[in-house]
Amino acid sequence: KQWYQRRVAITAGGCALYRNWWPAFVLIFYILAPVPYTLARRFSETSYSGANCALEVALFVTSFLVISAYGLVLVLAHHQTIERGALWLLVGADTVIFSTILAYFILFNEDDDF
Repeated sequence: KQWYQRRVAITAGGCALYRNWWPAFVLIFYILAPVPYTLARRFSETSYSGANCALEVALFVTSFLVISAYGLVLVLAHHQTIERGALWLLVGADTVIFSTILAYFILFNEDDDF
């Protein structure tokens, strides 16, 4: 939880430091990225080991959201809406946040069958 808060703070810092708030739209991707997989896992009837269409679609949508978060920052930098320093702060924040989300899903992937 602390890593997530720190990276969101770095994202906000990247916006405030360069006085440009366009990169704050990346926060939407931070919020939306874990939602499809979480919903599919919650409502799926089988475990991840089997072929499950809902989980595969959820992984595809999650991958799309993660790539879109990186793409938004790169497009903003390409069109010189944000500076290069803000670009590197946001790419670093994206990498750590999405790694944290991935680690959470890996660590808590076990089924709780008692």
